[in-house]
Amino acid sequence: MRGSCRFVTVPWRAPGAWARRLASPLLAVMLVTVFGATIGGALSGCSRQPRFVPASADSSLAVSGDSLARQVRILNERWSVTGGGEEAARLTAQVLLQDLRVRQGAEPQGSWEGRARALLDSLDLGAELASADCALAVNFFSRSDPTTGSWPWVFWCGGTTVQAQAVEGAGMGLVGLAARGLSAEPAGSDGPPGIAALFARRAGSGQQPMLLTWRVAKERLELAQTLGPDSLGGVGTGAFATAGDSGVVLTTRTWEPTPRFDECATCPHVFHQRRFRWGLEGFERLEDVLVPTPYVTFVQLIQALTAGDRDGAVARVTSPALVESARRAGWAAVKGSWRAAPGSEERGDELIFYRGLDEAWRVRFERQGAGWRVDSFEVTTRVIE
Repeated sequence: MRGSCRFVTVPWRAPGAWARRLASPLLAVMLVTVFGATIGGALSGCSRQPRFVPASADSSLAVSGDSLARQVRILNERWSVTGGGEEAARLTAQVLLQDLRVRQGAEPQGSWEGRARALLDSLDLGAELASADCALAVNFFSRSDPTTGSWPWVFWCGGTTVQAQAVEGAGMGLVGLAARGLSAEPAGSDGPPGIAALFARRAGSGQQPMLLTWRVAKERLELAQTLGPDSLGGVGTGAFATAGDSGVVLTTRTWEPTPRFDECATCPHVFHQRRFRWGLEGFERLEDVLVPTPYVTFVQLIQALTAGDRDGAVARVTSPALVESARRAGWAAVKGSWRAAPGSEERGDELIFYRGLDEAWRVRFERQGAGWRVDSFEVTTRVIE
Protein backbone atom coordinates (compact mmCIF):
# COMPACT_ATOMS: atom_id res chain seq x y z
CA MET A 1 0.00 0.00 0.00
CA ARG A 2 3.02 2.38 -0.17
CA GLY A 3 2.48 5.46 -2.27
CA SER A 4 1.86 5.06 -5.96
CA CYS A 5 -0.18 6.86 -8.51
CA ARG A 6 -1.33 5.82 -11.94
CA PHE A 7 -4.04 7.04 -14.24
CA VAL A 8 -6.32 4.24 -15.43
CA THR A 9 -8.77 4.17 -18.30
CA VAL A 10 -10.32 0.74 -18.34
CA PRO A 11 -10.55 -0.76 -21.83
CA TRP A 12 -13.78 -2.04 -23.35
CA ARG A 13 -14.33 -5.78 -23.40
CA ALA A 14 -17.02 -7.85 -25.00
CA PRO A 15 -19.98 -8.79 -22.75
CA GLY A 16 -19.13 -12.45 -23.14
CA ALA A 17 -15.99 -11.91 -21.09
CA TRP A 18 -17.92 -10.36 -18.17
CA ALA A 19 -19.59 -13.51 -17.08
CA ARG A 20 -16.33 -15.45 -17.09
CA ARG A 21 -14.52 -12.90 -14.95
CA LEU A 22 -17.45 -12.10 -12.67
CA ALA A 23 -18.40 -15.69 -11.88
CA SER A 24 -16.89 -15.59 -8.37
CA PRO A 25 -18.97 -16.00 -5.21
CA LEU A 26 -17.57 -12.81 -3.69
CA LEU A 27 -18.38 -10.48 -6.58
CA ALA A 28 -21.71 -12.22 -7.09
CA VAL A 29 -22.64 -11.34 -3.51
CA MET A 30 -21.54 -7.75 -4.04
CA LEU A 31 -23.59 -7.18 -7.16
CA VAL A 32 -26.67 -9.07 -6.02
CA THR A 33 -26.66 -7.11 -2.76
CA VAL A 34 -26.32 -3.74 -4.47
CA PHE A 35 -28.71 -4.32 -7.33
CA GLY A 36 -31.14 -6.86 -5.95
CA ALA A 37 -33.36 -4.22 -4.35
CA THR A 38 -33.08 -1.75 -7.20
CA ILE A 39 -33.12 -3.69 -10.49
CA GLY A 40 -36.74 -2.78 -11.13
CA GLY A 41 -36.02 0.94 -10.88
CA ALA A 42 -32.47 0.97 -12.19
CA LEU A 43 -33.22 2.31 -15.63
CA SER A 44 -35.62 4.96 -14.29
CA GLY A 45 -32.93 6.41 -11.97
CA CYS A 46 -34.30 5.08 -8.65
CA SER A 47 -32.51 6.89 -5.84
CA ARG A 48 -33.14 4.45 -3.00
CA GLN A 49 -30.12 3.77 -0.81
CA PRO A 50 -28.88 0.22 -1.49
CA ARG A 51 -28.71 -2.08 1.52
CA PHE A 52 -25.73 -4.37 1.95
CA VAL A 53 -25.37 -7.69 3.70
CA PRO A 54 -22.11 -9.40 4.65
CA ALA A 55 -20.65 -11.81 2.13
CA SER A 56 -21.03 -15.46 3.15
CA ALA A 57 -20.80 -18.94 1.77
CA ASP A 58 -24.59 -19.22 1.54
CA SER A 59 -25.20 -21.08 -1.72
CA SER A 60 -28.57 -19.36 -2.10
CA LEU A 61 -26.66 -16.17 -3.00
CA ALA A 62 -25.02 -17.78 -6.03
CA VAL A 63 -26.23 -16.47 -9.38
CA SER A 64 -25.64 -17.48 -12.96
CA GLY A 65 -23.16 -15.84 -15.29
CA ASP A 66 -26.07 -14.47 -17.34
CA SER A 67 -27.56 -12.82 -14.23
CA LEU A 68 -24.21 -11.26 -13.36
CA ALA A 69 -23.81 -9.93 -16.87
CA ARG A 70 -27.30 -8.40 -16.63
CA GLN A 71 -26.41 -6.67 -13.38
CA VAL A 72 -23.20 -5.35 -14.87
CA ARG A 73 -25.20 -3.94 -17.78
CA ILE A 74 -27.48 -2.18 -15.27
CA LEU A 75 -24.49 -0.51 -13.64
CA ASN A 76 -23.12 0.57 -17.01
CA GLU A 77 -26.57 1.89 -17.97
CA ARG A 78 -26.59 3.96 -14.80
CA TRP A 79 -23.33 5.50 -15.96
CA SER A 80 -24.83 6.28 -19.37
CA VAL A 81 -27.88 8.13 -17.98
CA THR A 82 -27.56 11.88 -18.53
CA GLY A 83 -26.86 13.59 -15.21
CA GLY A 84 -26.61 10.26 -13.39
CA GLY A 85 -22.84 10.22 -12.83
CA GLU A 86 -22.94 11.06 -9.13
CA GLU A 87 -25.44 8.29 -8.37
CA ALA A 88 -23.57 5.80 -10.56
CA ALA A 89 -20.32 6.67 -8.77
CA ARG A 90 -22.00 6.11 -5.40
CA LEU A 91 -23.26 2.68 -6.40
CA THR A 92 -19.86 1.73 -7.81
CA ALA A 93 -18.12 2.96 -4.64
CA GLN A 94 -20.45 0.85 -2.50
CA VAL A 95 -19.57 -2.26 -4.50
CA LEU A 96 -15.87 -1.48 -4.19
CA LEU A 97 -16.19 -0.77 -0.46
CA GLN A 98 -17.79 -4.13 0.24
CA ASP A 99 -15.15 -5.88 -1.82
CA LEU A 100 -12.29 -4.10 -0.03
CA ARG A 101 -13.77 -4.91 3.38
CA VAL A 102 -13.96 -8.60 2.60
CA ARG A 103 -10.50 -8.63 1.02
CA GLN A 104 -9.02 -6.70 3.96
CA GLY A 105 -10.29 -9.36 6.33
CA ALA A 106 -8.86 -12.16 4.22
CA GLU A 107 -5.63 -10.45 3.07
CA PRO A 108 -4.69 -7.61 5.49
CA GLN A 109 -1.45 -6.89 3.59
CA GLY A 110 -3.04 -6.99 0.14
CA SER A 111 -2.91 -4.05 -2.26
CA TRP A 112 -6.10 -2.01 -2.25
CA GLU A 113 -5.15 -0.30 -5.48
CA GLY A 114 -4.47 -3.60 -7.24
CA ARG A 115 -7.75 -5.06 -6.01
CA ALA A 116 -9.72 -1.95 -6.99
CA ARG A 117 -8.21 -1.93 -10.45
CA ALA A 118 -9.07 -5.60 -10.95
CA LEU A 119 -12.67 -5.08 -9.81
CA LEU A 120 -13.24 -1.99 -11.98
CA ASP A 121 -11.69 -3.82 -14.90
CA SER A 122 -14.22 -6.59 -14.39
CA LEU A 123 -17.03 -4.04 -14.40
CA ASP A 124 -15.68 -2.28 -17.52
CA LEU A 125 -15.68 1.09 -15.73
CA GLY A 126 -13.32 4.05 -16.01
CA ALA A 127 -11.41 5.47 -13.05
CA GLU A 128 -8.23 7.21 -11.93
CA LEU A 129 -6.60 5.62 -8.87
CA ALA A 130 -3.99 6.79 -6.37
CA SER A 131 -2.95 5.06 -3.15
CA ALA A 132 -0.99 5.75 0.03
CA ASP A 133 -0.44 3.97 3.32
CA CYS A 134 -3.87 2.66 4.38
CA ALA A 135 -5.72 4.93 1.93
CA LEU A 136 -7.04 4.81 -1.62
CA ALA A 137 -8.58 7.49 -3.84
CA VAL A 138 -10.72 6.51 -6.81
CA ASN A 139 -11.97 9.13 -9.25
CA PHE A 140 -14.89 7.56 -11.10
CA PHE A 141 -15.96 8.69 -14.56
CA SER A 142 -18.04 7.42 -17.45
CA ARG A 143 -15.86 5.36 -19.76
CA SER A 144 -18.21 5.99 -22.68
CA ASP A 145 -18.02 9.78 -22.24
CA PRO A 146 -15.28 11.01 -19.87
CA THR A 147 -16.19 14.64 -20.62
CA THR A 148 -19.37 14.40 -18.53
CA GLY A 149 -17.39 14.75 -15.30
CA SER A 150 -15.74 12.74 -12.54
CA TRP A 151 -16.62 11.91 -8.94
CA PRO A 152 -13.86 11.14 -6.39
CA TRP A 153 -14.19 8.84 -3.41
CA VAL A 154 -11.65 8.14 -0.67
CA PHE A 155 -11.29 4.79 1.13
CA TRP A 156 -9.26 4.52 4.33
CA CYS A 157 -8.51 2.40 7.39
CA GLY A 158 -11.07 3.48 9.96
CA GLY A 159 -11.58 1.60 13.20
CA THR A 160 -11.82 -2.10 12.54
CA THR A 161 -12.80 -1.91 8.89
CA VAL A 162 -12.48 0.07 5.67
CA GLN A 163 -14.39 3.35 5.43
CA ALA A 164 -15.40 5.32 2.33
CA GLN A 165 -16.68 8.80 1.58
CA ALA A 166 -17.38 10.96 -1.44
CA VAL A 167 -15.12 14.03 -1.33
CA GLU A 168 -14.72 17.41 -2.99
CA GLY A 169 -13.01 17.42 -6.36
CA ALA A 170 -15.83 16.56 -8.76
CA GLY A 171 -14.91 17.31 -12.35
CA MET A 172 -11.15 17.34 -11.75
CA GLY A 173 -8.46 14.81 -12.55
CA LEU A 174 -6.79 12.81 -9.77
CA VAL A 175 -2.98 13.21 -9.58
CA GLY A 176 -1.75 11.77 -6.28
CA LEU A 177 -2.53 10.79 -2.68
CA ALA A 178 -0.77 11.02 0.68
CA ALA A 179 -1.83 9.85 4.15
CA ARG A 180 -0.51 9.85 7.70
CA GLY A 181 -1.46 8.26 10.99
CA LEU A 182 -3.88 5.70 9.52
CA SER A 183 -1.92 2.49 10.01
CA ALA A 184 -1.27 0.66 13.26
CA GLU A 185 1.88 2.74 13.78
CA PRO A 186 1.58 5.90 15.94
CA ALA A 187 0.73 9.09 14.08
CA GLY A 188 3.92 10.78 15.35
CA SER A 189 4.47 14.49 15.89
CA ASP A 190 3.83 15.66 12.32
CA GLY A 191 0.12 15.97 12.89
CA PRO A 192 -3.16 14.13 13.45
CA PRO A 193 -4.39 11.38 11.13
CA GLY A 194 -5.24 12.78 7.74
CA ILE A 195 -5.42 12.30 3.98
CA ALA A 196 -4.27 14.66 1.24
CA ALA A 197 -5.17 14.44 -2.45
CA LEU A 198 -3.72 16.36 -5.37
CA PHE A 199 -6.11 17.07 -8.24
CA ALA A 200 -5.74 18.79 -11.61
CA ARG A 201 -8.29 21.36 -12.73
CA ARG A 202 -8.67 22.34 -16.36
CA ALA A 203 -7.76 25.93 -17.21
CA GLY A 204 -7.51 27.79 -20.49
CA SER A 205 -3.73 27.40 -20.62
CA GLY A 206 -3.42 23.89 -19.14
CA GLN A 207 -3.93 21.97 -15.90
CA GLN A 208 -3.86 23.73 -12.52
CA PRO A 209 -2.96 21.65 -9.42
CA MET A 210 -5.43 21.74 -6.53
CA LEU A 211 -4.62 20.31 -3.09
CA LEU A 212 -7.30 19.12 -0.64
CA THR A 213 -6.60 17.70 2.81
CA TRP A 214 -8.97 16.06 5.29
CA ARG A 215 -8.85 15.22 8.99
CA VAL A 216 -9.97 11.73 9.88
CA ALA A 217 -12.72 12.22 12.48
CA LYS A 218 -13.83 8.78 13.63
CA GLU A 219 -15.61 7.36 10.57
CA ARG A 220 -15.77 10.63 8.63
CA LEU A 221 -13.44 12.90 6.70
CA GLU A 222 -13.56 16.63 7.46
CA LEU A 223 -12.08 19.11 5.00
CA ALA A 224 -9.07 20.76 6.65
CA GLN A 225 -7.24 22.68 3.91
CA THR A 226 -7.52 23.75 0.29
CA LEU A 227 -4.62 25.13 -1.75
CA GLY A 228 -5.28 26.35 -5.28
CA PRO A 229 -3.40 28.21 -8.04
CA ASP A 230 -2.66 31.23 -5.83
CA SER A 231 -0.60 29.04 -3.49
CA LEU A 232 0.60 26.27 -5.80
CA GLY A 233 1.49 28.59 -8.66
CA GLY A 234 -0.91 28.45 -11.59
CA VAL A 235 -0.50 25.91 -14.40
CA GLY A 236 1.70 22.84 -14.05
CA THR A 237 2.23 19.58 -12.20
CA GLY A 238 2.85 18.28 -8.69
CA ALA A 239 3.71 15.13 -6.76
CA PHE A 240 3.92 13.83 -3.19
CA ALA A 241 7.08 12.33 -1.72
CA THR A 242 8.36 11.25 1.69
CA ALA A 243 11.49 13.23 2.52
CA GLY A 244 13.07 11.74 5.66
CA ASP A 245 12.65 14.02 8.67
CA SER A 246 10.40 16.36 6.66
CA GLY A 247 7.67 13.73 6.45
CA VAL A 248 5.28 14.15 3.52
CA VAL A 249 6.36 16.84 1.05
CA LEU A 250 4.42 18.16 -1.94
CA THR A 251 6.50 19.53 -4.83
CA THR A 252 4.90 21.56 -7.62
CA ARG A 253 6.39 22.86 -10.88
CA THR A 254 4.13 25.60 -12.21
CA TRP A 255 4.04 28.78 -14.26
CA GLU A 256 1.95 31.91 -14.62
CA PRO A 257 1.72 34.42 -17.52
CA THR A 258 4.79 36.67 -17.78
CA PRO A 259 4.23 40.43 -18.33
CA ARG A 260 5.30 41.66 -21.79
CA PHE A 261 5.63 38.08 -23.08
CA ASP A 262 3.14 36.07 -25.13
CA GLU A 263 3.25 32.43 -24.03
CA CYS A 264 1.25 29.61 -25.55
CA ALA A 265 0.59 26.36 -23.67
CA THR A 266 3.53 24.60 -25.39
CA CYS A 267 5.91 27.61 -25.30
CA PRO A 268 8.80 28.00 -22.85
CA HIS A 269 7.72 29.40 -19.48
CA VAL A 270 9.13 30.82 -16.27
CA PHE A 271 8.67 27.83 -13.98
CA HIS A 272 8.63 28.01 -10.20
CA GLN A 273 9.38 24.96 -8.10
CA ARG A 274 7.61 25.07 -4.76
CA ARG A 275 7.92 22.59 -1.89
CA PHE A 276 5.34 22.24 0.88
CA ARG A 277 5.71 20.22 4.09
CA TRP A 278 2.68 18.59 5.71
CA GLY A 279 2.90 19.95 9.25
CA LEU A 280 0.63 20.34 12.24
CA GLU A 281 -1.38 23.13 10.63
CA GLY A 282 -1.46 21.60 7.15
CA PHE A 283 0.85 22.07 4.17
CA GLU A 284 3.33 24.91 4.71
CA ARG A 285 5.68 26.32 2.06
CA LEU A 286 9.32 25.36 2.48
CA GLU A 287 10.76 26.67 -0.77
CA ASP A 288 9.94 28.73 -3.85
CA VAL A 289 12.68 28.88 -6.48
CA LEU A 290 12.88 29.59 -10.19
CA VAL A 291 13.83 26.65 -12.40
CA PRO A 292 16.95 27.98 -14.25
CA THR A 293 16.63 27.94 -18.06
CA PRO A 294 17.87 30.18 -20.90
CA TYR A 295 14.31 31.45 -21.32
CA VAL A 296 14.17 32.55 -17.67
CA THR A 297 17.48 34.42 -18.09
CA PHE A 298 16.17 36.29 -21.15
CA VAL A 299 12.94 37.24 -19.39
CA GLN A 300 14.93 38.54 -16.40
CA LEU A 301 17.22 40.53 -18.72
CA ILE A 302 14.27 42.23 -20.45
CA GLN A 303 12.61 42.96 -17.11
CA ALA A 304 15.79 44.52 -15.76
CA LEU A 305 16.32 46.62 -18.89
CA THR A 306 12.76 47.98 -18.95
CA ALA A 307 12.95 48.76 -15.22
CA GLY A 308 16.26 50.62 -15.61
CA ASP A 309 18.02 48.12 -13.35
CA ARG A 310 21.54 48.05 -14.80
CA ASP A 311 22.98 45.78 -12.09
CA GLY A 312 20.17 43.28 -12.64
CA ALA A 313 20.81 43.36 -16.39
CA VAL A 314 24.59 42.91 -16.00
CA ALA A 315 23.96 39.84 -13.83
CA ARG A 316 22.21 38.17 -16.81
CA VAL A 317 24.95 38.60 -19.45
CA THR A 318 28.49 37.30 -19.88
CA SER A 319 29.86 40.80 -20.60
CA PRO A 320 28.66 44.25 -19.42
CA ALA A 321 29.06 45.50 -22.99
CA LEU A 322 26.07 43.37 -23.97
CA VAL A 323 23.81 45.53 -21.77
CA GLU A 324 24.74 48.65 -23.78
CA SER A 325 24.26 46.72 -27.02
CA ALA A 326 20.80 45.66 -25.87
CA ARG A 327 19.89 49.26 -25.02
CA ARG A 328 20.99 50.44 -28.48
CA ALA A 329 18.89 47.66 -30.00
CA GLY A 330 15.86 49.10 -28.22
CA TRP A 331 15.33 46.25 -25.79
CA ALA A 332 14.79 48.65 -22.89
CA ALA A 333 11.78 50.20 -24.64
CA VAL A 334 8.28 48.82 -24.13
CA LYS A 335 6.99 48.67 -27.69
CA GLY A 336 5.56 45.19 -28.23
CA SER A 337 5.28 41.75 -26.69
CA TRP A 338 8.14 39.26 -26.86
CA ARG A 339 7.61 35.58 -27.65
CA ALA A 340 9.77 32.57 -28.36
CA ALA A 341 9.71 31.46 -31.99
CA PRO A 342 7.75 28.28 -32.74
CA GLY A 343 9.75 25.14 -32.03
CA SER A 344 12.08 26.80 -29.50
CA GLU A 345 13.58 24.30 -27.07
CA GLU A 346 13.26 25.51 -23.49
CA ARG A 347 16.64 24.14 -22.37
CA GLY A 348 18.62 24.75 -25.57
CA ASP A 349 21.58 27.16 -25.56
CA GLU A 350 20.10 29.18 -28.43
CA LEU A 351 16.64 30.71 -28.75
CA ILE A 352 14.96 32.90 -31.34
CA PHE A 353 12.64 35.62 -30.08
CA TYR A 354 10.10 37.72 -31.96
CA ARG A 355 8.92 41.14 -30.86
CA GLY A 356 5.91 42.86 -32.35
CA LEU A 357 5.27 42.25 -36.04
CA ASP A 358 8.76 42.73 -37.50
CA GLU A 359 11.62 42.04 -35.08
CA ALA A 360 13.44 38.71 -34.80
CA TRP A 361 16.52 38.07 -32.66
CA ARG A 362 18.79 35.06 -32.31
CA VAL A 363 20.04 34.86 -28.73
CA ARG A 364 22.83 32.54 -27.56
CA PHE A 365 23.40 31.52 -23.95
CA GLU A 366 26.25 30.18 -21.86
CA ARG A 367 25.81 28.04 -18.78
CA GLN A 368 27.42 29.45 -15.65
CA GLY A 369 27.08 27.47 -12.46
CA ALA A 370 23.49 26.34 -12.02
CA GLY A 371 22.10 29.03 -14.33
CA TRP A 372 22.52 30.68 -17.72
CA ARG A 373 23.67 34.05 -19.09
CA VAL A 374 23.17 35.75 -22.43
CA ASP A 375 26.42 35.44 -24.41
CA SER A 376 25.49 37.10 -27.71
CA PHE A 377 22.55 38.17 -29.86
CA GLU A 378 21.94 39.24 -33.44
CA VAL A 379 19.16 40.14 -35.82
CA THR A 380 17.82 37.14 -37.72
CA THR A 381 15.24 36.33 -40.35
CA ARG A 382 11.68 35.93 -39.19
CA VAL A 383 10.10 32.64 -40.23
CA ILE A 384 6.64 32.90 -41.74
CA GLU A 385 4.23 31.06 -39.42
